[in-house]
Amino acid sequence: MSLWLVIPTRGLATGKSRLAAVLGANERIGLNTQWLDALLTAFAAIAGGLNHCIVVSPSDDALAHAARRGAQALREAGPGDLNAALEQGCEHAREHGAERILILAADLPDVQHTALLRLIEGSQADAVTLIADKTGAGTNGILLPADAARGFAFGEASLARHARLFGTEERPVRLWRDADLALDIDTPDDLSAWQRRA
Repeated sequence: MSLWLVIPTRGLATGKSRLAAVLGANERIGLNTQWLDALLTAFAAIAGGLNHCIVVSPSDDALAHAARRGAQALREAGPGDLNAALEQGCEHAREHGAERILILAADLPDVQHTALLRLIEGSQADAVTLIADKTGAGTNGILLPADAARGFAFGEASLARHARLFGTEERPVRLWRDADLALDIDTPDDLSAWQRRA
């Protein structure tokens, strides 16, 4: 089954602006690059490369980095709308033969290929699998059939909204909890917790 990965990111320099209080510009670029690379490397390990990986961004730096790594770089049609960017990325994947689509945030510092394998092997092909964040209220990713990838509700406390959204379709909706996919870095407190553990 043809699996594609869609990764949205604001950019290497512009991403994670809420960390500006504790990190300089170069440090933020470094961490944004490190986290994006970790996800690209994890997917490449299970997919045999990055031909089926799309990085969606309004920023030249992220698009150029994705292209250097061998992923498909897709410029956001309307910068600033995460949900629209994801629909754009999923439509591109469908047009190129995707049967299942995995959406993952670009700020998952603990992601490993083993976590992606657990997710893929543990999920039904016809189900929508919602990946919970560290709080249990947000969504760090979704694995779903390509024909279900229309309309998203990312934002604050999005997990319940996604469950309602996809629950209206006649397909199973499953919740997935995995420590390696749960931690996303949004605030200085998140960063401190991750750095202490690392």
